[in-house]
Amino acid sequence: SEIDKIISSLESKHSTGQDNISTVLIKSLKGELIAPITLIANQMLTTSVFPNPLKIAKVKPLYKKGDRQLCNNYRPISLLPSISKILEKVMLLQL
Repeated sequence: SEIDKIISSLESKHSTGQDNISTVLIKSLKGELIAPITLIANQMLTTSVFPNPLKIAKVKPLYKKGDRQLCNNYRPISLLPSISKILEKVMLLQL
């Protein structure tokens, strides 16, 4: 299935979004998660509504260079929920 291929193609990272679910966890539970994620993806595509909880990102500062005391030496990174990344790839494939 498409969801199986998408999950397998995700980078194995331990960082988590607002949902505190990492791609490592999703990959290890892939067999159990394919059916619910497929259901969510199908609902999303038929209703044209992306679930609001999956739009929330966790923003963290990432150090660039220079003095660590200055805010200008950091850049923000947005950690999105892993499931939202899967659903985005599903939408891309459908387009």
